[in-house]
Amino acid sequence: MEKTFISGPVSGIDYEYVSGKFLEAENYLSSKGVNTVNPIRLCSMSWDIDKWERTCIKALVECDGIYMLKGWKNSKEAKLEHFIAMKLGMKITLEK
Repeated sequence: MEKTFISGPVSGIDYEYVSGKFLEAENYLSSKGVNTVNPIRLCSMSWDIDKWERTCIKALVECDGIYMLKGWKNSKEAKLEHFIAMKLGMKITLEK
């Protein structure tokens, strides 16, 4: 089964809003039969950005694709995840 990492802006945004957006994406992808990796479930908002991103990158490289939430271009971390996905030849899907 395909495994897709969900990526998008997190830093500096209200946690409830962010977690809602990531959960919406997770539910949408799951309804399409996609196994998801949701960073909101992997990481703690109390972590510093370096620990968060190291955890996300480790999870990302084990996936087949990445799903980019709207606004990802405004996030340094999401842009890094996108770059890694491109370099690894992963399937990249943009939220519509």
